[in-house]
Amino acid sequence: MGFKQKYRERKLRQELAKIQREPVVHNIDDVKKVGVIWQPSQKEAVNYLKNYFNKNHIIFRTYCVFDKLSNPNEANNTLTVNDLNWWGIPKPEKTQDFLQMHFDVLLNIALEQNFVLDYITAIAHADLKVGWSPNENNYFDLNINIGENQDSMFLAKQQIFYLAQLNKNTSK
Repeated sequence: MGFKQKYRERKLRQELAKIQREPVVHNIDDVKKVGVIWQPSQKEAVNYLKNYFNKNHIIFRTYCVFDKLSNPNEANNTLTVNDLNWWGIPKPEKTQDFLQMHFDVLLNIALEQNFVLDYITAIAHADLKVGWSPNENNYFDLNINIGENQDSMFLAKQQIFYLAQLNKNTSK
């Protein structure tokens, strides 16, 4: 691990040390605000989640993390390589709106694993963080194993399925 990687990992640990949180599993019918972290290739899964939560009148916010080859229109809910500082940490002015919002559930449907996605997931204010990571050490309260099925739509459907199952079990 190079100097830049060690530095940004240390900065992330320092930011996490400032955050006091205890995961909370809400009944899926009581969820009021959902956040989704995604990448451009997962548009179909984002639309699926948006339709699912909007029909239940849930506030739905997304944050798209583009790869270095993309050049999207400037928007508050996107992050590009140009929005990272020299260390590879997202600049606060590009992430603060999303990261300061409080979510009942944060879903990360990104299949790629990288520091920027981990940073946003870790720092975001959410009662429950759900996603997929092959790494044992990750920032999810619920890490869904998708096995060989590397598909964001499959992950999105599994997230909803398991949230509904958890809520059935915790409401008894």
